[in-house]
Amino acid sequence: MMRVLSALCVTALLVLASGPDAAPLAEAQTPDTLVVAQGVDMQTGDPHKTTLTHAVNVLVNLYDTLVGRDASLALKPGLALSWRQVDPTTWEFKLRQGVKFHNGEPFNAQAVKYSFERMQDPKTKWPGAASIRLIKSVTVVDDSTVRFTTERPWPLLPRYLGYYGMIVPPKLTESGEDTLVRHPIGTGAYKFVRWVKDDRVELEANPDYWGGKPRISHVTFRAIPNESARLAELLTGSVHLINTVPPELFKPIQDSQKAKLVEGKSLSVYYVIYNLVNIPKDRPLADKRVRQALNYAIDRQAILSSIMHNVGKPVATVCTDVMLGCDASIPAFPYDPERAKALLREAGYPNGFDFVISTTSGAYPGDRDATLAIVDQLNKIGVRARANVTEYGVQLKTVQARQLADDGWFTRFTDFFGVSTIIPFRAFYSPGEWSLWRPGNKEFDQLIEAANTAADEAQIKDISRKVQMMFKDEAPAIVLFTAANVYGMHPDLDWTPRPDLVLPMFDAAWKKR
Repeated sequence: MMRVLSALCVTALLVLASGPDAAPLAEAQTPDTLVVAQGVDMQTGDPHKTTLTHAVNVLVNLYDTLVGRDASLALKPGLALSWRQVDPTTWEFKLRQGVKFHNGEPFNAQAVKYSFERMQDPKTKWPGAASIRLIKSVTVVDDSTVRFTTERPWPLLPRYLGYYGMIVPPKLTESGEDTLVRHPIGTGAYKFVRWVKDDRVELEANPDYWGGKPRISHVTFRAIPNESARLAELLTGSVHLINTVPPELFKPIQDSQKAKLVEGKSLSVYYVIYNLVNIPKDRPLADKRVRQALNYAIDRQAILSSIMHNVGKPVATVCTDVMLGCDASIPAFPYDPERAKALLREAGYPNGFDFVISTTSGAYPGDRDATLAIVDQLNKIGVRARANVTEYGVQLKTVQARQLADDGWFTRFTDFFGVSTIIPFRAFYSPGEWSLWRPGNKEFDQLIEAANTAADEAQIKDISRKVQMMFKDEAPAIVLFTAANVYGMHPDLDWTPRPDLVLPMFDAAWKKR
């Protein structure tokens, strides 16, 4: 019913999208402006204060990392022209010369050292600090050379620096801890113009960008929480790109002459992650038989068919088949409600138990409806399940603080590196930035740590299979499915979606304008 209502709302919103409320934004745009709409505004302009995708989508246009990546996630030079492994625990990066931050401050090796030390400083409270915790030190060799020393051999370091590690201007940042929060300053392809909180962030092309001036001169990122409202603005032409399009809104885009539907490869997996933070032993979810039972209770294909419009497929553990080391021979949990009931009886819960799932509406494609379907399926095996629809930002803050009051967390995790051990590192490794499996499983944590220091791809594959097998047995989450990343775009916009969901606009161009 909600999907029908969403579709019906589009017609009314088409009128509203071009009404008086849209005028202030229209006046601020040039004919060349590219308008991107997301469901959530960025939370901060400081890249060392967040890892949230909606914020990174904006910040990636303002800041640079040492290592760049193309649309297929292949590594390429970024602020570093080249890199090499000096010895098993030392990497050397040769930096671009003559690059300046948007405020005129020079980029150099000292800026790299400062940025990484700031990211790792507990006072900064960067949520991604655990991801680079193997970096022991950053040494300035000269103005254009830095060396990273790691705690252990870390062959994946360049892959990590292709996503993490945005470089900030030391002098400006030292002038105040909150300096970048409201006014981001980087070396990126675009410069910050204005941020109207919960409404839009306006950017302009950096004419002095080391990679050349962007082909689109102005980019505006708008926050439009309602899915149908985002669609309506796309169909009227006031928005040119929307991400995470929900399946029920595919058809209006496909039928429109003013928009096109574009699918990108997916490195994302949907879950209901169990809240296992310091869980007492007498609680249902403390028993892995219960955790497995809930997996057997879910008909993934039915959800994909009815809610995701047959986009996607069931997933077995922590990865998709496009990731390095993902073992396709490991089967997903089959839909077996009788097996689920038997496990509950065996665990001492023949009459079920209460189970509340924290979910969102519009943060991910199909999030609310998929959660309601899961709730319905769990109720059929006697579990008294219900959904708690929560505002996206509030939900994430409670998860990061490990203060989630509910029993499960409906979410989507994306592997930003194309390696099958990344999602378990972020979401299920006990020190991970989003992990609700605490204190976790010692053997599982050790496997994740071993994967991070694997010498080569063959070793990664071997360790990853062990991670996947243990994950399926321990079942710290209800594993659901993967689904293609789907975008709505203006027909004249030339831009290639990326598997990592990030929205860099440097490569975007108008075919005609």
